[in-house]
Amino acid sequence: MLEKTVDADIAAIEAELEVLRSEQAARPVQQPKRAAPPEHLPRVEHRHEPENTTCQCGCQLQRIGEDVAEKLDYTPGLFTLERHIRGKWVARSERR
Repeated sequence: MLEKTVDADIAAIEAELEVLRSEQAARPVQQPKRAAPPEHLPRVEHRHEPENTTCQCGCQLQRIGEDVAEKLDYTPGLFTLERHIRGKWVARSERR
């Protein structure tokens, strides 16, 4: 009696999973909510870099990339795009 109930429950769960898989496969791929800003907007760059590129251990910091964040700014009659560029720096010391 218990085995029949367990088998029925397993069959019901498998059927439900199959329905969920088919629904998920049928969903369209969602597009990003924001579009890229137009290229014709004037851009103002703000670079955020360290004042000193010497590490606390005494070695020289090396630039390994940058993060760029863009913010749309509006002053009456004029849209501009502010680009905040923050460098990524790492200390590559010879001492390990």
